Amino acid sequence: MRSTATAWASWADYRESESLLTEIPSGGDLPAALFFPADYSVGMANLGYHYIYRKLRESGLSAERFFLSPIPYRSVEGDTLLERFGVIMAGISYECDVPALLRWLVNAGVEPARKRRDREGAPIIGTGGALTYINPLSLSDVSDFIVLGDGLPVLDHVAETLRRKGSRTEILRWLAEHPSILVPSVHLDSGLTFELSAAKRCDISEDYGHGCWIAPKSAFGDTFLVELQRGCARGCKYCTLPSRFGALRQRPVGMVLSDIESACKKATFGRVGLVTPEASDYRSLDDLLDGLRRLDKGVSFASLRADGLNRRMLRALRSGGWRSVTVAPESGDDNLRASCGKGFTNDKLTEALCMAKEEGISSVKLYFMIGLPGENSSHVLSIADLCGRIGGETGLKLTAAVSPFVPKPGTGWSGADFSKEAELQGKFAILSKAMRRLPKTTFQRSSIKEAVLEYALSWASSRVSEMTTELIKDTGAARGSILRQLTAGIDKNEAESELERLGLLF
Repeated sequence: MRSTATAWASWADYRESESLLTEIPSGGDLPAALFFPADYSVGMANLGYHYIYRKLRESGLSAERFFLSPIPYRSVEGDTLLERFGVIMAGISYECDVPALLRWLVNAGVEPARKRRDREGAPIIGTGGALTYINPLSLSDVSDFIVLGDGLPVLDHVAETLRRKGSRTEILRWLAEHPSILVPSVHLDSGLTFELSAAKRCDISEDYGHGCWIAPKSAFGDTFLVELQRGCARGCKYCTLPSRFGALRQRPVGMVLSDIESACKKATFGRVGLVTPEASDYRSLDDLLDGLRRLDKGVSFASLRADGLNRRMLRALRSGGWRSVTVAPESGDDNLRASCGKGFTNDKLTEALCMAKEEGISSVKLYFMIGLPGENSSHVLSIADLCGRIGGETGLKLTAAVSPFVPKPGTGWSGADFSKEAELQGKFAILSKAMRRLPKTTFQRSSIKEAVLEYALSWASSRVSEMTTELIKDTGAARGSILRQLTAGIDKNEAESELERLGLLF
């Protein structure tokens, strides 16, 4: 049932706290709900969500923002009820966002299965986001249409089509004319072979490049989000970026600084958040940091590589008030880390973190994986050994965040096995015991059940997508039962064959 809080709650405090940085049209005469499957604080820290909202408005749709919480079924813009929107769109970044979308729809009284929604007057549901680069089939049962890859080059066609006069069937057929829009009722139900492709903007300087708002209630607070680059030139075997998201593309530093200078004239903010897979790969980073220092703005980076960290970056972080850095070694063993595609050693990592301590950093968060191909018990224990060494040599406060390795389509390790749940439990138990002996170290283990769900949905076929919808709709089903049924239904060959038929296996 819909949350009773929706009946009276308002987004007024959130609206009033936001500072708009760019002029956004009011949109057209077709209301469109743009949903992000997480809390407002997380959604408003997502630059892609800013982009899509702005593009929908500029393309003639009257888009309004919806979030999973704190007020799930009223829009941020006008406290408008979801039931007043004939079009619902959702940005899905991560496999486990799919059940969140399904539950949100079910609790709103919206039929989540597209085949049961196939009637005039039912809302048209569209999805897009990072998951569509990896496996859009996981969204095929809930979605009437799926925007593949970069959304901005495709949304003019989406908006124009949705505003045309026609039946539901005609609208979906018109949407399917675009090579980067998957329409399941056309492309999957027919059984015909198609050549679809995920849209990838070759020159990302054509896109907006920065956030629409400063949102103090977001996860990053008074931070201006600006994009540096997309794609990746590295080849880590576990990562989807090199194969799925395209080659490394960078925005000119002059354009980035111009965006920041313009934002300074419109709003007050303390930091600039650099949105990029890896900041040290940005070839004009020194020039950018110089510009930020002139503007008296702090900076925040995402996860950093030990072999790219330097004193200028650390000093820029400290000037922005940060006393923590995040690095992802993946393993505590040099050889196993190298097999992942990361060439830095434990010596290099410890040296970099000693430098961080000298520059005023007081804590570090380290990301590791267990269940990697070729891993044994000594590799698992090497995580604790490395944490002990770093703590002892640097004096930094440590957080070790450990998650199961999940093989993904299109990666160098797509054919690797996903560890059994009992095996992962055993490895976590070994590691937990070893980590308890370390002072000033916090051990965070991610959910094995969530990793199982992530694996199942990353390899979902359209059949498994239907299973997901039905299992989520069954509100009495236990989570463990749902996971067992989904994993039992996974057939990698089936998913790859279906993606290949659509031209999406690459």
